[in-house]
Amino acid sequence: MNNLSIPTENKRVMALGPASKAVIGGLCKVIAEDKQESYLCCICLMNLSFLEASITNILQHSPVEDGKEAKAPLDNPDSLLRVLEKLLTNSPAVPKSGSGKSEGVRWACGLIKNLAKSEENAALIGKTEIPKCVVENIRATTAPPSRWTSNSLEDFSLFVVLNLAQWPVSKDALMKAEAVGVIKPIMAEGDLQGLKATMASAFLEAAWKDFPESGNPAAKSVSELMTNIVEKKGKDGQYAYGVFKLYTATKAYRDLALAAAAADGGEGESNTKALAVPSSIALCLQIVSDLVLSAMDDAEGGSKYVPDAMSAEYAVGAVHAMLPAILQSGEQPRKSLQSEKACGEISNMLLTYADISGTSTDAKAQAKEAATKISGSSGSARPVLEISHDLWSQYRKREGQPMDQFISQQQGIEVDESGPLDFLPCANGDSSCVIL
Repeated sequence: MNNLSIPTENKRVMALGPASKAVIGGLCKVIAEDKQESYLCCICLMNLSFLEASITNILQHSPVEDGKEAKAPLDNPDSLLRVLEKLLTNSPAVPKSGSGKSEGVRWACGLIKNLAKSEENAALIGKTEIPKCVVENIRATTAPPSRWTSNSLEDFSLFVVLNLAQWPVSKDALMKAEAVGVIKPIMAEGDLQGLKATMASAFLEAAWKDFPESGNPAAKSVSELMTNIVEKKGKDGQYAYGVFKLYTATKAYRDLALAAAAADGGEGESNTKALAVPSSIALCLQIVSDLVLSAMDDAEGGSKYVPDAMSAEYAVGAVHAMLPAILQSGEQPRKSLQSEKACGEISNMLLTYADISGTSTDAKAQAKEAATKISGSSGSARPVLEISHDLWSQYRKREGQPMDQFISQQQGIEVDESGPLDFLPCANGDSSCVIL
């Protein structure tokens, strides 16, 4: 069964086909009986759960006797959800390594890691003792995070915390279990475990001061993750492409921006500056504009990567939170045609995003407020915004996207003939040249 559950084409048959109820039910029964082989059943279910279309079907497994009324998973002690909860709550605090019991708990956490990827499943898991158990697994370990191997109990448990933390429906259970206090020290690790702890801490509303080294490593690692996901690549020795979703990375970035903005207070930018680097801002603009282009019938050259609406919403939230840092003026205020163009295009793009059907009320409000502040800042040079706009424009050019999509057709930029653009062929002093 275990070997059969590995090929992708088999997963669909076993987890979603006509015999899926019997397959999942049989594996669940062995786990419930606490047999020595339970861990193999957990591995088999975990293999099946790598097919994301199956994860709801697997966790919703809730058997009843023939002729009896169906029961919701939370109300049925024989459901897979309750069976996994019992396995975790009944295990000794530190099960003997390599024993059937420790292997069962380990692979059960691996299965839960995959099942927690959907909001619907996370809502169910959040109403059990499972969040408390996985936090306890991390608290009880004696191995330092740098020694945690892939697929270890600690690795799986931290993944469960991360996946549950990103959903509002399951976040509270982790906060009650004081997860932030347990995972905070792991953030100092500069590897995969540090990245997972950083994102989970951001989701769990950790204060900016909780992130090591003034938040610089957090900003760098999450920005790099967003870039890698968009470019469809992993990071050597840490994670493969596909391990993290773009909406997870953009939400972590948005939540870091909110924490930094809260620490800045009002219009300050000393903390948000760590996040508001042009490459990251340009990536946020790219994610939003790709969604805008995919939603517009007349737009051509849509991106090869069309993000989901959640990623675009989080990107807008991040830009909104970082505005004071994005709109910093230079040391010596001056006018800039490039800044004027950047302010115009970006604000128009955000306003277009706000009008897309399906955009949430909060995202609409943030996009409109950001657009107003950005367009109102066009009077002087904004170096960070200029560079971000330039990088965003380069991306759009590479993708073959229409470059005039977000340029206002009503108003051009007046050219001063006596300035650096006096080479333009203006017929006489009475005419005006306009750059569109």
